[in-house]
Amino acid sequence: MSDKQQQKQQQQSREIKPDRPEFRFAQISSPPSACLPPPESEVIDKASFFQKQAPQVSEEAKAPAAAKQDADSNGSNWSPKSVRPVPAFYPLERSSRFIEDDHIQVASRLSECLRVLSVQALYNDENATASLYTSENVEMHLSLWKTQSLSMGDGIVVELQRRKGCSMTFHRYARHILDAAMGELDFKGGEVSALYSKKAERMLKMQSSAATEQENAIIAIEIAHGLIMKDRMDARQLGLESLCLLTDPTKTGIQTAIIASRVVLLGTTQLQSSDDMIYDESVFQEVRDTILGLIQLKRIGEESAESADEDDGNNSDDEFDGHKAQEKEHLSLLHNLALAVLANALDVIENEDMDTEPEDTKPAAMPPSQIANTFMEGAQETTSKELLSTLISELGKASNKPHNACLSAKCLGSLCRASRKARKRAKELGAKTVVSTALDVGVRTHAKLETECKKVIKVLTLTNDNNDDDESDGQQQH
Repeated sequence: MSDKQQQKQQQQSREIKPDRPEFRFAQISSPPSACLPPPESEVIDKASFFQKQAPQVSEEAKAPAAAKQDADSNGSNWSPKSVRPVPAFYPLERSSRFIEDDHIQVASRLSECLRVLSVQALYNDENATASLYTSENVEMHLSLWKTQSLSMGDGIVVELQRRKGCSMTFHRYARHILDAAMGELDFKGGEVSALYSKKAERMLKMQSSAATEQENAIIAIEIAHGLIMKDRMDARQLGLESLCLLTDPTKTGIQTAIIASRVVLLGTTQLQSSDDMIYDESVFQEVRDTILGLIQLKRIGEESAESADEDDGNNSDDEFDGHKAQEKEHLSLLHNLALAVLANALDVIENEDMDTEPEDTKPAAMPPSQIANTFMEGAQETTSKELLSTLISELGKASNKPHNACLSAKCLGSLCRASRKARKRAKELGAKTVVSTALDVGVRTHAKLETECKKVIKVLTLTNDNNDDDESDGQQQH
């Protein structure tokens, strides 16, 4: 090889090769949280947190939990098998509480709290969650999460979410539920609203006359009637909620509640018209017919009559099979509100003499026994159905709809205390057996249902059914 060729090869070997980019990466770990530990894996596995089955746990972890569950399951309605860890990047609600305790104990305290507060709960033991429904139609979701605090150690996070309903009512329940989870709930002091309402009413009487209060009550009832008769769902709901307030003495004046209750039960105010106050009695009759239609026929006026008749003929478990999903939910809500209005009205008329003061000026009214009998006869003529049979049927669904059953028991108790005929007919319809079954449900899950069922059983066991004086029955106490 010549010298020139050797020099050429050396020059080629000495040439500078271009640099190629080198790819490098750095793994950034998440900062440690004050309450939550860093995730075990950087990959978010959504399926493990949202699937129906709970994640698998070791046999060593199952053994003590199963033993403790067997010990506590007899006294609690909620026995979660395991608790899931808080998902990565999952923002907890502000309505949550960290508790350094075992999840079985926390679930037991929550179950007892929900029973005392009379909140319907559908428990999921696999995922340690519960769907909650209050008597004010507020829907909530309760979750238990397993977490670890760097300062306090392992613990449970109780999280409560509002899904539907009034936010103020939700926060009131949330405060009680979260306090109960920590073992700090105090149920005392809950029966002071009636005392304060009476004091407030006395102050209002000093500034307004009885005639003004009656006029305001009639105007409010006419406004509620206008809302109920509209074809919009929200307007109907507002109208029935207004009637609930007007028939509740703790929310309005005693005289206003009495006038509204007479409208609901009799379709009239029993007030004498004057030149200063002229009103149409047909409006009050429509209010009464609407309440009865929602309670007994589950409809307003003639709407959806064919669908309701088909449902009765098919004996379906779902009372509203002929309606769309949204309309089903709406009619179910209106049915509950109508029961609440009737329960308030019957309670006001039953206790009318005790609520009013001797110096109160009021028109002469029928005794409670006559009002109860007139109302039941009018309900039979309006809907062609027996009211007592409808109320007893609602009580039979206590396991699925405890709030409706509680209101039905309250109505049934008021009618039986006021009227000997109602008490006798309820016995013929087998009310004792149905009420006893509903009482068992109330003892386990619903304190208000338990209380109302005990009152009904007490009045059904009275031995003075042979007494011909109906007015004496109206004086029976709760």
